[in-house]
Amino acid sequence: MSNYDALFEDEDDIIFGTPQKRFWDIFKQIEEDKREKVFDNIVAKTAAMELMLIEKFGAENLENVIKSYLSENEEEMTEQKKSLYLEYGSKLIYTFTS
Repeated sequence: MSNYDALFEDEDDIIFGTPQKRFWDIFKQIEEDKREKVFDNIVAKTAAMELMLIEKFGAENLENVIKSYLSENEEEMTEQKKSLYLEYGSKLIYTFTS
């Protein structure tokens, strides 16, 4: 269960749109160098997770493992994506104000 489940009960009303839409609205308002820093942190986190999965499943199996997981866990993935958009949107707001 997501940390932000209560926010998604009426998705169109939460902060005037979906977490994904709000993230991109905020992203467009941030200075380019700050956007690049936030995005680089997201890519670094993704790279670390990918390397951990490669250690466990092997590079040749990675794409199939990911596709299988996505298809078997669609609802959980949708909720996790919403949570991550909120988390990264919050980081953008913090970057914008600092």
